[in-house]
Amino acid sequence: MNGFIKQSFIFVILAVFLFNGKSVLAVEISCDTISESDSPEILDAKYKKCQEEIVTQQKLIQEKQTEKESLQRDLNLIGSKVTKTQTEIKARNISIVNTEKEIDKKNESIETLQEKIDRIKTSTAELIRKTESLESASLPEIILDNKDISEFFIDLGSFESIESSLQKTLIEIRDLKNEEETEKKELSDKREKERYLKSLQEIEKRKLETVKAEKDRILKVTKGEEVKYKAVLTEKQTLVNKIRNMILKITGGGELKFAEALRLVRVAEQAIGVRAAFVLAILTQESGLDGAIGANIGRCFYNTPWGNKSGTVMSDTQKPAYLALLFELGNKNPYGTAEKTPVSCPISKDGAYGGALGPSQFMPKTWWDPTSGTGYKKRVEKVTGIVPASPFSNLEAFTATALYLSDALEGCEKIYSSNYEREKCAAAKYYAGGNWKTHRNGYGAKVANRAIEFQKDIDVLDSE
Repeated sequence: MNGFIKQSFIFVILAVFLFNGKSVLAVEISCDTISESDSPEILDAKYKKCQEEIVTQQKLIQEKQTEKESLQRDLNLIGSKVTKTQTEIKARNISIVNTEKEIDKKNESIETLQEKIDRIKTSTAELIRKTESLESASLPEIILDNKDISEFFIDLGSFESIESSLQKTLIEIRDLKNEEETEKKELSDKREKERYLKSLQEIEKRKLETVKAEKDRILKVTKGEEVKYKAVLTEKQTLVNKIRNMILKITGGGELKFAEALRLVRVAEQAIGVRAAFVLAILTQESGLDGAIGANIGRCFYNTPWGNKSGTVMSDTQKPAYLALLFELGNKNPYGTAEKTPVSCPISKDGAYGGALGPSQFMPKTWWDPTSGTGYKKRVEKVTGIVPASPFSNLEAFTATALYLSDALEGCEKIYSSNYEREKCAAAKYYAGGNWKTHRNGYGAKVANRAIEFQKDIDVLDSE
């Protein structure tokens, strides 16, 4: 018996140390709990475990959906959806903790680089002082200092050595500064990722609450009776069909069924973390209310004569970006030539120029400025995988709107604590840029209120 215990003990010890010399296998990996002390390897293993559980729950959902409709089946289906969403939230928590750890590492790396740069700068300053001292020495001064010519040449050799060292340290400073800038860019990307993850976390929590509320509603109304449930199901299906087929007028022109518009904006919601209801509210606000933007869209062309300094609807500063965009799109431009592509007319109260493009009404340079290499096009391509991205395509245009709103929300989050006030702020920025404060309680409030109504419709669809 003692021999058996001894062998078992040895086996456990070997199992512990065979995994990279660590004891992580002594505890079963689970995504239910995470700790700040978890290593990146442990966090990755827990995240993988969560993903496996999500796949399992998705399979269960698909299996339940093939079964005949009944109260018990649908309650089980809702239960699986709750479990899946809860696991998605756990996975998101792990991603957030991992990202926070990466941010801490980047901060430490930047601090170390800065310390190196400071030390080298101090050394460089001393070298420069020595160089200036040697360079300023004249022949009369050398003679007056009782130095012979041989001593001068020794100093001259020292000068060349110092000058060589100075050159090396300056190169080292330049290389370290470049490395520091790279680290800062990566840190900025990590922080942006963290913000996206936290936004997605809130979206997932809301979905979870919606599904749980639907389960409670069904149980309350039906009291477990199948006959009553059939009536509830019929009533809900009528509402779902009504929402799905509701026609939305898009600000930049055209119409979409609600279900299709939601499918498109959810691409950005999942990638960026800006809730779909808010994006839809922006995309439909002006056209839905016959607003100023909707009344001025698609009625002009970039070179339509207009009474402003450029003499045309589009300003001269926007034209190079516009023409470069159409050249890049080639046959992908649905309108053909620049002269046939509709743009927004100027809105007198907002300025002397128009020229906004497509469903989301982006100005050419805001979409992409080839001179500065800035704009939303590259970011849209990263999210959608479509190259080149087009402001005339619904998917790319809606994604650009979500990215713009995400940038605006980041600034608004620092000013306002409630989501409603933040969305008012971001909507006003989307409409008026730097003049957003003037429109926060007008345009901004209308968009935020519209988003509340859209969220109710989305919640109905999510509770299916």
